[in-house]
Amino acid sequence: MPDLAGPLKRLLIGSRADALLAALLAAWAIGYLGLAAHGNPQWTALLFALPLAATVAARRRWPAGATVVACALLLAVLPLDLSAALNGPLGTPFLCVPFLLCYSLGTQTSVATGLAGTVLLAACLQIASGGFSVVAEMITFGPWLAGRVVLSRRRLAEQLQARNDELRAEQEAFAEESVRYERARIARDLHDVVAHCLSVMVVQASAGQRMTDRGEVAEALESVVAAAAQAQTEIGMLVELLAGGLPAGAAPQLAMVSELVHRATGTGLAVSCRFVGDCDQLGAAASETAYRVIQEAVTNAFKHAPGAPVDITVQGDDTGVTVAIVNAAPREGPAGLAASGGGYGLAGMRERVRTSGGSLTSGPTADGGWRVSAVLPAHRSRQPGEPVPGP
Repeated sequence: MPDLAGPLKRLLIGSRADALLAALLAAWAIGYLGLAAHGNPQWTALLFALPLAATVAARRRWPAGATVVACALLLAVLPLDLSAALNGPLGTPFLCVPFLLCYSLGTQTSVATGLAGTVLLAACLQIASGGFSVVAEMITFGPWLAGRVVLSRRRLAEQLQARNDELRAEQEAFAEESVRYERARIARDLHDVVAHCLSVMVVQASAGQRMTDRGEVAEALESVVAAAAQAQTEIGMLVELLAGGLPAGAAPQLAMVSELVHRATGTGLAVSCRFVGDCDQLGAAASETAYRVIQEAVTNAFKHAPGAPVDITVQGDDTGVTVAIVNAAPREGPAGLAASGGGYGLAGMRERVRTSGGSLTSGPTADGGWRVSAVLPAHRSRQPGEPVPGP
């Protein structure tokens, strides 16, 4: 069975309900005069009934004008000799007309206009009825007062809604300002603490290079200098990004994996890397994501699997690029770095890859090692009208 609640609600609310009521009043007048007048219908009453019913349909848009028309019709009752007909069953349903007109005067006009129209309509009702009637006062002043109360509540609701919108806008502005302040604080701390420590590392490692004659020590210190220098550069880019500006310099790309492997080898890790197929088809963001995945996976291998060889494979095809990092089981004792970090490495990698439209899997291998694999889609220009893929 179809749901009739929606159409019925729209029909019974607003101007459609007024038009329906006006049609029902007109039908009542015609039906009563045709069927209940016992063969002697007073069709002159339609000159009063039909226009009075029409004022109901116009009460929302022109409440004052509809009231004036209703008053003119009521004053014409005596000259047309319709008092007897309209004060009987024929006119009973029409008592809702002054009720609705006065309510509209209360909700849609000023106090002076509404009160004047209500007084005039009440007086015309008294004249049309041929004497004083309490009902005339009840169906005019009562609805007008009710309309004034409803109007005041509507205005209060509008004011509250406007204030609520202002508070929401202020809340959003405060949240944005709080985020901006927090970003600035983090950038300041990064610059003052982390960047300072990295600078000290670079200076001390450079001094150690000049003071030693042993090749292995010098090579290790050179790797420390290179890693600290790169970290210092990336910290500077991160500080500028947090401060709201565009970071100066290029972000790490997939082509820099060879340099990453060289630095990792300098620390004593057995790292191998091979490129298969067309690997130069990723966009800038996806290429940086691939580099960060490799960087994080190598770091995890250094912390959790000391002495284990690490094999990096970057394979490209028509659909995209697959990055796989596999390390064997640990071959040395704990490196003392397993507890370092916040434990968000895999989650961060997965979020990066997902943002680039790819997928990441990770887990142990059969020989007790660990494997991380990321699949990144090939970069292509978006066609006009094509939706931007979500995360």
